Amino acid sequence: EEIGTRGAETSAYSVRPDVGLAFDVTHATDYPGIDPTKHGKIVCGQGPVIARGPNINPEVFERLVAAAKAEGLPYQIEAEPGVTGTDARAIQMARGGIPTGLVSVPLRYMHTPTEVICLRDLEATVRLITRFAQDLAPDTSFVPGLGGAVTENAEGKAAGADADADADASDASA
Repeated sequence: EEIGTRGAETSAYSVRPDVGLAFDVTHATDYPGIDPTKHGKIVCGQGPVIARGPNINPEVFERLVAAAKAEGLPYQIEAEPGVTGTDARAIQMARGGIPTGLVSVPLRYMHTPTEVICLRDLEATVRLITRFAQDLAPDTSFVPGLGGAVTENAEGKAAGADADADADASDASA
């Protein structure tokens, strides 16, 4: 992405994925000299960062949150009011549009010789992306309102965007 997202553009075009996830780093704001009012509150050691905004598919976002909850992972949410500056935009714009999400690792001192991440955040990010992929089914829909982001946690209980609605529906029928 640092040299123009050309790899993401050509890959998304030729592969024709049903869904895309961009993996990147984002500015941590827990050190002196960075303005949290500009970048939000992002802290090293508090988990992966899931982006939300107009260029992020809402069903992909909900499925990422559901996957984090199902795995018991800490996570942070970052508001992206426009283009993210990552491969997510290139993937999202390929062909007729690809439902895309963005997961980032908090990074201190970006674009300096002393960049710092928390290894726990990196490990949690891998677990998050793995769970997201495992929860996909061949008939998964990423159309808002039709996706059904439901996963099960370690106790076998539903977690995710539709879990509360399912529980409410079963309570109402009882």
